Amino acid sequence: MFKVKKLKFQTIGLVLLYCTVNGYSAKIAADPELPLLGENASVNLKKEIEFGSGLFDKLKEQGYVIEDPLLSRYLQDIGESLLSSLEVRVRDYHFYLVKDNSVNAFAAPGGYIGVNLGLIEISNSEDELASVMAHEIAHVELMHSMQMIEKAATVNVASLISIIAAILVSGKDIEAASAIIYTGVAGSAQSMINFTRENEYEADRVGVEVLKKSEYDPQAMADFMKIMQSREQGGELSNIEYLRAHPVNSNRIAEITSRTSTVKKKQPKFTRYQQFKDYLFYMYPDNKESRSHSRFSLALEHTRNGRYTIAEKIYQELLLTDPDSIWFNYALAENMEYRNHLETATQLYRSMLLVYPADIAITARLVNVLLVQNQPETALNIVMQLYEEHKAQSRVYKLLSDIYRKLNNDPSRQLAEANYHWFSGNKKQARIQFKALISKGILDAADAESIKEKLALD
Repeated sequence: MFKVKKLKFQTIGLVLLYCTVNGYSAKIAADPELPLLGENASVNLKKEIEFGSGLFDKLKEQGYVIEDPLLSRYLQDIGESLLSSLEVRVRDYHFYLVKDNSVNAFAAPGGYIGVNLGLIEISNSEDELASVMAHEIAHVELMHSMQMIEKAATVNVASLISIIAAILVSGKDIEAASAIIYTGVAGSAQSMINFTRENEYEADRVGVEVLKKSEYDPQAMADFMKIMQSREQGGELSNIEYLRAHPVNSNRIAEITSRTSTVKKKQPKFTRYQQFKDYLFYMYPDNKESRSHSRFSLALEHTRNGRYTIAEKIYQELLLTDPDSIWFNYALAENMEYRNHLETATQLYRSMLLVYPADIAITARLVNVLLVQNQPETALNIVMQLYEEHKAQSRVYKLLSDIYRKLNNDPSRQLAEANYHWFSGNKKQARIQFKALISKGILDAADAESIKEKLALD
């Protein structure tokens, strides 16, 4: 379980941090390499990705990104389902959870979309969460942020990333920041450009179309806005400047409802959204309001407090009702680990991998249990089975590093650690370790050549 950092996103609703940079009087240097829209689409996309990935890496460095692979995959799966409706897709989207209790979601250029814990907390269904994500996808597809960059006379990407990240982690009022990251569903902030309201309507319209072509209910977008509106009117959100200046607009809700009124009601999609929420807030328990009264939440609370036998009984009862639930199975296996019933935990994780093959979250837990039982060779075989599918994920190299340490294979451990830094975005440290490995001459020819290719491409 983890503490949720108090990141002061002073935005409620689906808002992406705006940066007018009021608190920074120095002008940001223009970037001469940034073309105007339409001038060179491939370069524009490169700039989008540079900014989005840079901001994501900054937030991750500061510990605001939830990196739990099981929770992250759930969000990514929703995003991928929505993206399947796009006729043309030129970006690799990254959906991630943010450790912050404010009601917020945001989209950065390049397809980096964050969702705060606070937003998950007040949502009632996967459809509502999907509606938020569809709206944010629309912002990215419409390239609203890139238009804002141009309206700001273009800016130095590296400088902006540092400034925005500094604001996020410093606790300064977020309303200081604007022109690069745009608002989400809750409303548009007053930035140095004045067309953001139209952007919101446009993103609503495109977001609804994305939902219509997906398995999700388009009306959920209006439903979630009504939740925001009722909370604002009830005074819960009234102290937030964004909603005082630009409250959730009834016209927007009416327009969305009109656009979805002719859509045939979709059969409710079976989801395990409440199970996801229960496990999320078990791991990040600062959201007191989010504590549900479900049996699963009760069992997780017993696990948290060391009442493992009671928790196990409830998990077993829950599995009778939903035997394929990854959440029930995963929580039970963890519970068995805590009881030091490692063989049982191993069997449970292996069984889960039959249902969810190549799942990195399950694999990571299984590897850790095997290492505790001094079975590094078995652990290595399991990781190598999913290596090809996940070789660009840092988590794989962390597992390999732990395994090679147990096997006393120092060259392979050092290589795994260097790759871990590389794929975590810490390329400076990775380069240092790569060069040291090459200079020592302890790698085989294939590994040495792979490193040289990485360094040449960087």
